[in-house]
Amino acid sequence: MTQQQQQQPRDIVYTPPEVSTLVVSAIDERRKNPGAGVRFGLPQVDTQMLPLRPGELVTVLGRPSNYKSGLMQFWSRKIARDILNDGTEKEMVVYATWEMAIEELGLYDLAAATSLSASDISQGRVDEAAWEALLAAAMKRAGLPIWIIGHSIERRKKRPRLTLSNIGQALMWVEREMGFHPRAVFLDYLQQMEPEERPNTRNRDGSRRMDIFENVYRCKDMALALGCPVILGVQARREVDDRDWKLPQLGDGMESSNIEHTSDKMLSVWMPKTSETTGEPLRGARELIVNDNLLLLRICKQKMGPAGQWMALRVEPGRNEIESFERTEDYSAPPVRTWMGDDDE
Repeated sequence: MTQQQQQQPRDIVYTPPEVSTLVVSAIDERRKNPGAGVRFGLPQVDTQMLPLRPGELVTVLGRPSNYKSGLMQFWSRKIARDILNDGTEKEMVVYATWEMAIEELGLYDLAAATSLSASDISQGRVDEAAWEALLAAAMKRAGLPIWIIGHSIERRKKRPRLTLSNIGQALMWVEREMGFHPRAVFLDYLQQMEPEERPNTRNRDGSRRMDIFENVYRCKDMALALGCPVILGVQARREVDDRDWKLPQLGDGMESSNIEHTSDKMLSVWMPKTSETTGEPLRGARELIVNDNLLLLRICKQKMGPAGQWMALRVEPGRNEIESFERTEDYSAPPVRTWMGDDDE
């Protein structure tokens, strides 16, 4: 399809009667299904964040090793289980990765299903009982509707060049030929994405920044074209590391302000163990003790909903599991807090 075919003038012009009809239809659908949409799956988060709607771009912002990919993997499994529980046929979750191999992602799925340590599994520390549990979990994983787009270690010589256009075309093909429609698409992550049309200009001044700027728009276009939410992992800039309070803010997306402008919702994550002293009270929230399981999640932006609040969650990285604050006994602080000021100190 040519660019001219994609951008017919009539496709972007809406008359006043059409606007009224579309708005009433949207309100009626929400009136008949209040609270419908894609949820995170933990009460503590869902009471603060509006459900994700078709066409929304949601970004998950964090510094390296602060669990943004882990949060996205956990969330994708939650949505896939919702599909199974709903008994919905021909729906799926799509997880596209530029960083991890298919085998690595699947390993976390089996670790979560068996409560075994992903680290132990990856190093082959698996006795016969664990092996039997993993085989049983693999059978169940075969029925979990998470489709992965990326590269395989086994098929490493056939690794394709993964652009957003390639992913969009593949998903359109899956829907057209196989009848499966995505309930949500996860893209992990923005700064690792291949440029679309300028593979030889990455090192020119400003070209990489423009690649990211354009890819943010393409992620939003994908959400609209597929009619489902797109959840996009985003690297936070290094300046975050220099603050006392290191939970990224609205403008902290690396290399492009288009991230905050185009996103319908923005979340940020921080695992204090990566930067603070384990066992010590957390500066700025001294009722929280820094440990391997503390994860802070902030709602930086959401259209038509409150933003700025953050919450403490408990995470088990080895099993890729996240629990709500109120389900743990680690902390005595209120489950949700809002900080005032630029650095939330």
